Amino acid sequence: MSEIILHQYGLSPFSEKIRRILAYKNLPWRAVDQPMMMPKPDLIALTGGYRRIPVLQIGADIYCDTACIARRIEELHPTPACLPPALVGLASVVEDWADHRFFFQCVPPVVVALLPQLPEGFLEDRAQMSPGMSRAALIAAAPQALAQALLSLDRLEQQLRQQPFVVGETFTVADAACFHVVWFLRNAPALFAEVEARPALAAWLARIEGFGPSQTEPLSAAAAIAIAARSTPADCARDSGLHAGACVLGDEVAITADDYGPEATTGRITSITHDRVTIERNDPVLGAIAMHFPRTGYFISKR
Repeated sequence: MSEIILHQYGLSPFSEKIRRILAYKNLPWRAVDQPMMMPKPDLIALTGGYRRIPVLQIGADIYCDTACIARRIEELHPTPACLPPALVGLASVVEDWADHRFFFQCVPPVVVALLPQLPEGFLEDRAQMSPGMSRAALIAAAPQALAQALLSLDRLEQQLRQQPFVVGETFTVADAACFHVVWFLRNAPALFAEVEARPALAAWLARIEGFGPSQTEPLSAAAAIAIAARSTPADCARDSGLHAGACVLGDEVAITADDYGPEATTGRITSITHDRVTIERNDPVLGAIAMHFPRTGYFISKR
């Protein structure tokens, strides 16, 4: 089964990163709307602990983190490429910068601007993922974060004056990663005015928003779980001869993100590639589920 199922929610910036890739590639996909905050029982049923959004599901194969999701989509649908061989290294470096440094420059000022509108319990939920996401920490960080975010917008403006996309003449994962951060600024109109004041950046944003329309159909969480239950992992063991730190094929491990979100997913390593590790977990209801994580940005420890 190769149907693309994306567990997401509409306001999720990282979901928007993947939605733009799907729109660029003009791919059909099913959207499972998940809650913005815990509890997320249907998502946890699939992942065994991982709570971050989005999650890509293809049958009983579950892909966590947008870096891993983008690369799996590229493997399955390589044309048009968002990781062209001549640009993959540079695009990946920019992607990592945007997903982490640039994103966390923009989060504090946007969230502080939205404080009166946030749902009850939202900041408490995010503080459980990282102390830096507490109300007090975000308010304290916002002025410096905004100053740094404006410098990053200036750098993108300078880059985009020379070419239509961030690393060249074509859309890449670097654009998807930078786009979702700039898109997130729309939630705070006073901050988004800084984007509109930079003409090359604003034109680039409109260019990417013009992809599509995306071929999306809704799917219930129950239906997605049923698909996983009747499927078996297809993206299976590959003995590449690599190891992930001290861990090798067959090891029972726990995997956690190294930035925020303390939840661990456990299972047995069935595949290690240069950029991905796969573990299999056996769920009493769903059976065998393959969990795929990027190696960058994650702790992998023996149990």
